[in-house]
Amino acid sequence: MRSLDDGDAATSIDAPAGTADDSAVGAENIRAETIADTSRSAVGDASVDGTSATRATKSKRRRKQRRARGATSGSDPFSERLRALEREIDDALAGAAAFEEHGVVNGARDAVEELLAFYADLARAFRSGGAREMLIRLRMIGTADHVDGFGYDAAFAARVAPLLELLYARWWRVELAGAEHVPAEGRAIVVANHSGGFFPYDALMLAHALRTRRPGGGRDVRPLVEDSAYRFPGLGPILARVGAVRASAENAARLLAHEHAVAVFPEGAKGVGKYYRERYRLQRFARGGFVTLALRSGAPLVPVAIIGAEEIHPILAKWQWLARLLNVPYFPVTPTFPWLGLLGLVPLPTKWRVVFGAPLDLAAEHGAGAADDDLLVNRLRERVREQIQTMIVEALRARDSVFAG
Repeated sequence: MRSLDDGDAATSIDAPAGTADDSAVGAENIRAETIADTSRSAVGDASVDGTSATRATKSKRRRKQRRARGATSGSDPFSERLRALEREIDDALAGAAAFEEHGVVNGARDAVEELLAFYADLARAFRSGGAREMLIRLRMIGTADHVDGFGYDAAFAARVAPLLELLYARWWRVELAGAEHVPAEGRAIVVANHSGGFFPYDALMLAHALRTRRPGGGRDVRPLVEDSAYRFPGLGPILARVGAVRASAENAARLLAHEHAVAVFPEGAKGVGKYYRERYRLQRFARGGFVTLALRSGAPLVPVAIIGAEEIHPILAKWQWLARLLNVPYFPVTPTFPWLGLLGLVPLPTKWRVVFGAPLDLAAEHGAGAADDDLLVNRLRERVREQIQTMIVEALRARDSVFAG
């Protein structure tokens, strides 16, 4: 396309004799009016509140004015081409206004401001406490603004959820049965066997299963983890942030009072540290605290058998001398740890099956006052233990392989 500012090009356009100069003059006038309109529009837009709706309205008004001028003027080809070019510019500007309407510009500005504020916060932390304080701030990235009384961090739990789903669905290929026995709402106590390992995977998988796979809707369950797990460096804060709670009768009572469901593992540390030859043999339930809680709170007891979790870290021996040196409950020796170093901490990809039994309403059977009868509490504790052991045996008979199920 030839330059519109070239005088020869302007006179070479086909037009009736004697009108070429008029056309050129008219074109220059139109162009001057266009520039003036554009300048006035820019000044006007800056003086208003800057919203995209105002710019879109003015753009439509300018297009109507230009079409009106085009209708009153002649059908000069040069003027028509100039007006077509102006319409294209107006359409492009209108598109930019729509772009702003979708909040992209505002979103980018907010992101930059948030990033600058984050760097400023790091700088203040460094000035006040040095590198240590700055690292603490970095560790808190992505955490929720508020946590509950036990340290549960919803933002952190959401970040960890994909990892739990990978372990649940791909690594251990968990099969779930009878999850509908856990009430959809209200207080409840889920009682399960414990597995050997360096990390309470069974508690996390149990909670993840009920949150994501329970028929009729997910149910949040707070697993109670024994004190021994909190002695491993850095493990306690992670467990608290994903929803686990330190096991104690007081903590369980508080959760039940707020209508939570809790998961308990009455075998305690003895269940986690079982030798491979003792797998799936329930250790003695040291205390009947879960029975007392069920009687006093009226919460139903739901027995659970977890198959597959007791083979992820086959414990062949324990080096107690090293455990005392490291101040941990036990130092396990497995086929892979400590021989493979950190790689030996990776759990084996066994096939899991989690079976929920029918709930037991002990309070309805015996009344809340039965919680003070020690003989009855012990008898009910052994009754629950026997039921879970029976469920474990039945589930073991149904599987063909540790890794294939």
